[in-house]
Amino acid sequence: MSFKHECNYLSALVIDYKKKLKDPFWMGFEDFFKQLIIKTERKLYLIKEQELCEQLTSIKTTNTISQSLSIGQN
Repeated sequence: MSFKHECNYLSALVIDYKKKLKDPFWMGFEDFFKQLIIKTERKLYLIKEQELCEQLTSIKTTNTISQSLSIGQN
């Protein structure tokens, strides 16, 4: 699953869990859904954090290569 699809899926799950918290049909399961929301939001946060780290690493690598090439041209 791609980064974008996984984020969309997890975001949709959080929305669904929050709707169920308000739905009288699910009364008595509030703690269960609150835990699911926390767990899913945490997973979403970690995925976004990992993607950001990968982007920053890529930028740093590109900058390092660029600097190396510039030094070699002088």
